[in-house]
Amino acid sequence: MDQKLCKNKKCQKPLPEGYKYKYCESCRAKQANGVKTAGKKLLAVVGVVGTTALTVLTARKIKPKS
Repeated sequence: MDQKLCKNKKCQKPLPEGYKYKYCESCRAKQANGVKTAGKKLLAVVGVVGTTALTVLTARKIKPKS
């Protein structure tokens, strides 16, 4: 039977027999970290845009007392 290798083209580490994933632990951890970082960046952008939109929308409704 052929030895299974990690599907990452830069890695190609041999995987143990019966291993259920296509990527080795190191490559899976790097991918998970990348997804986590992208999620944090997306949340920051949504927060900034949401705060700006809320400020613009409420600024028109507030009338200073004369």
